Amino acid sequence: MNWSDLIQHFGYFAIFAGALFEGETVLMLGAYAVHQHLMNFWGLIAAAMLGGFIGDQFYYQLGLRYGQKLLNTRAELAEKFEKASQFIERYPILTILVMRFAWGFRTVLPIAVGIKGYPLWKYVLINLLACFIWAWLIVMLGVKITHTLHIFWRQTLPYHEEIYTIIAVIACIVLCRLFYLIWKRRKKTHQSNH
Repeated sequence: MNWSDLIQHFGYFAIFAGALFEGETVLMLGAYAVHQHLMNFWGLIAAAMLGGFIGDQFYYQLGLRYGQKLLNTRAELAEKFEKASQFIERYPILTILVMRFAWGFRTVLPIAVGIKGYPLWKYVLINLLACFIWAWLIVMLGVKITHTLHIFWRQTLPYHEEIYTIIAVIACIVLCRLFYLIWKRRKKTHQSNH
């Protein structure tokens, strides 16, 4: 079962679960559901915000309680922590505000903030705001993209045969160019061998 099936069957709970882990993909699918009037805009944001918030709190607590043990046993995590640690010390509030957008560091940053012992009540308040900003921006972007794509497809649908022809011509040109480059490279390699 994929995310779109989960959203269709489980609605806001699927968004909540997706925001715990994946995030943007499930929110984009949710934004499409909002555009199709299958979900409520603010309900989607609330479910995503709650999922993201609980996920971040889990990783913060993991860092606070077991962070040093994790750093001692996982070298790749310790390396990421060192990079994140310097930024966190200089800009703790900014780190918490942007960590939902830091792909590749999304789980490491809350753990690092927890390891650093950042005060829980400050973390909770700033993270609530960060999760709202993240959910609102991604959903707004998703709704705008969905709307734009619907307009684009509606306007180009009458010209689908011409579009297929143009795509086929471009594909042929690209393939011919690719074959020419391969042939040229082999010819050059063959000449250098003799």
